[in-house]
Amino acid sequence: MQTITMYLRAASVKGTLVDEWNQAVNSLPALTRGLRAELVLKLVDANGEPLPDEALSYASWDFAVADDWDTSTKPQLRVTEGITVSGNEVHIPLTETNTEELIAALGTSESATFGCELAGFETGETSPGFLLQFDISIRNRRADAGTGTPEPVDDGTYSAAQIRALFAAHLAVQLSDDGSTWYDADPEDETPDTARWYRFRNAAVGLEWSDPLPLLVGPRGLRSTIEVGEVRSGNPGTQPVIENVGDEHDAVFDFTIPQGQRGAAATIRVGTTEMVGTDEEPEVTNSGTSSDAVFNFKIPRGPTGATGHESYLYVAYAENSAGRGFSLLPAASRKYRAEIQSASPIESPTFSDFSGATWVKYLGDDETVYGDILVADADTSVAQVTRIVFENATVRRGIEGEVIVNFKEAGVTVDEMNRYATINGRTLLSSWTNGGGSPAAIPGLVVCIPADIPELVPFPEYSAFTGI
Repeated sequence: MQTITMYLRAASVKGTLVDEWNQAVNSLPALTRGLRAELVLKLVDANGEPLPDEALSYASWDFAVADDWDTSTKPQLRVTEGITVSGNEVHIPLTETNTEELIAALGTSESATFGCELAGFETGETSPGFLLQFDISIRNRRADAGTGTPEPVDDGTYSAAQIRALFAAHLAVQLSDDGSTWYDADPEDETPDTARWYRFRNAAVGLEWSDPLPLLVGPRGLRSTIEVGEVRSGNPGTQPVIENVGDEHDAVFDFTIPQGQRGAAATIRVGTTEMVGTDEEPEVTNSGTSSDAVFNFKIPRGPTGATGHESYLYVAYAENSAGRGFSLLPAASRKYRAEIQSASPIESPTFSDFSGATWVKYLGDDETVYGDILVADADTSVAQVTRIVFENATVRRGIEGEVIVNFKEAGVTVDEMNRYATINGRTLLSSWTNGGGSPAAIPGLVVCIPADIPELVPFPEYSAFTGI
């Protein structure tokens, strides 16, 4: 079977033969007499763009090939059935290319040029809404093998394409109860019981109604029902079975559905991963099979980000929050620290470079004495205590630098003991707690050994000890 593809610029009724780049072509494609063929017309507009689908949306088509412009003579070839449209392509089947008219037109010539005409008909119309004319070359035959006896092309008042277009419009139907008053029939509704007459005409063309025809109405039948009965599983490989266990009016269908064959477990693997340009679409392709998939990925590269800028951090040290004793090197006496950031390098930062920085203390003070000691109970409060004497208590050495004070062993009653606060039981006295716990420490808390304490006048009882 011969396939002839033609690109036609359909900017007007007269089509222009072009190539796929919309450039005019002088040589005509050739059809051979007696050889079955399919003519594929690819229609484009003046700019070479494919015609849109709506431009070729017609109910039927008519294609003719003739060597003259006399409509009273039969064309050499004519096709009114089987013409299809796909996108901007019109497919014309040429199954009979050995007509008497074509044989007479070719005679003994090797080939001849013929005119072609393609007409499209809208629903319900007998005049074409689309018409395209172009030329084609037809080659003759040296022998008649396979051609058989040619059949003439029939002609009539309406072509087959025109008749199909009329039927595509469907019929308009009206009903009447008495034959004189008419109303439209709605195909979505049931016919009224009172209707006894009907008439029809072409819905698109209109014109006159047909003669009234009697409408025979039979008795209303019983409404049927359908139910699903049992659904059973059959053996793999058997045929499905549907059985009506009800009756013709109230059907109950039992289904026996065979089990499917167990399939092999499918696998999915990752194949290649390719980085493509930022203007390309991501793509996933399966280079394996449906049961053993191997996915290959194409991932677009992300857009280039904005160019960043360099940043430099500088740190300086000082003796106080005002920046006194400024230096770029840390020291025990420089307890304050500041930072600055710069977009460009600074060869030797100076104090003026840190003029807008905040100096933050990051080192503690040396040998600091913290606050005053306050001793108080429910009755008496003594502030700024520099010496505490433990009466009726025993003192013993604990771990290094630790003093343990025990009141209970000195004969203090339970009632008296409840008024005192125990100094943690084991209190570490060091140089950072109010001068430490030895007579040689700087002024602060002094612990006295009971053996060295002379008898004193009664000392107020204390129930709280604060400041450590």
